[in-house]
Amino acid sequence: YSGDVVVDKGSYQFYPNMRFINKEISYHIDSSCGSEKEENVARAFSILSERTVLEFYKGNGESEINILCSNIAPEPEEKNHFIAGEGGPSEIINTTKYSAILSGKIALYRDEKCDSPNIAIHEILHVLGFDHNKNPKSIMYPITDCKQELDQYIADEINRLYSEDALPDLAVERIVANKTGSYLNFNILIANYGLSSSKDAKLVVYADDSKVKEYTLGFIDLGVKKSIIVENLRVSNSIQKIAFFIETDEDELEKGNNVANSKIV
Repeated sequence: YSGDVVVDKGSYQFYPNMRFINKEISYHIDSSCGSEKEENVARAFSILSERTVLEFYKGNGESEINILCSNIAPEPEEKNHFIAGEGGPSEIINTTKYSAILSGKIALYRDEKCDSPNIAIHEILHVLGFDHNKNPKSIMYPITDCKQELDQYIADEINRLYSEDALPDLAVERIVANKTGSYLNFNILIANYGLSSSKDAKLVVYADDSKVKEYTLGFIDLGVKKSIIVENLRVSNSIQKIAFFIETDEDELEKGNNVANSKIV
C-alpha cells in the first residue's frame, strides 16, 4: 500500500499537464537505501525509459528526484495494509499550459517482493504527477500486487506531455487601452506560459501600420507575468487601430498568442 488516498478526480494526474521541464531527469538516491533498493530504483528507471521518451540519470543532492529510504514506515490508515513507499512532486510552478514539476521526493520503506520493481515504478509515477486509479491490474492501483503492470495509457500520456520541447511561450494575457486626443494609455499583461525562461523579447506598439514605440521585456521566467503601464504615448489623432506585438528571435511553443489588437473608438 502506497499510503496515499484514492481520489477520483476524473483525470490521470494530480493537476492537468504535469511534467518536468526536460525529458532528461536527474535523480539522487540516498546511501541509506542500500544496494538492493538502489538496484530496484535503477531497474524502475530503465523500464520507464524503455516504455517512454524519458531518460533518467544520476545527479547529486540537488537532483530533480530525491530518493530516501527507511525501515520504519508510517502507520497505514486501513487495517491489514502496509505502506511500501511514498512519492510525489515537491515543487511545482503553474505556467497555465503546464504544471511544471521542478523537484520531487520518494521514500521507500519496504523491500520489493516482486520480480519487477513495482514499488519503485509506482512511486516514480507519483513523482511524475500520476494519481492512483481504480484498476486492480494497474501498477497505480493503491494496493500492490506483483501481477500489476504499467498501463499503456500512462506511457502514452507521458509521451504526449513530453512531446513539446522546453521552450518559452510569451503571451499577451490582458490589454486595456484608451486614447485621449493624440495620447495613448495602455496597461498590458504579458505572461510566460512555457517551460523555460524568455531572455530576449520586446513589446512593439503599432498605430495602424506604423511602429510607434518598442519596450524591452527583459527576463521573464516560466510562470511569471509582467505588467507594462504606459501613459501619454504620442500617436496620430486619426489612427483607427492599435496593435501590440511580442517580438522575439527565440523559438516558442506558440507564436499565435504574441499579438493583441485594440480598436480606437
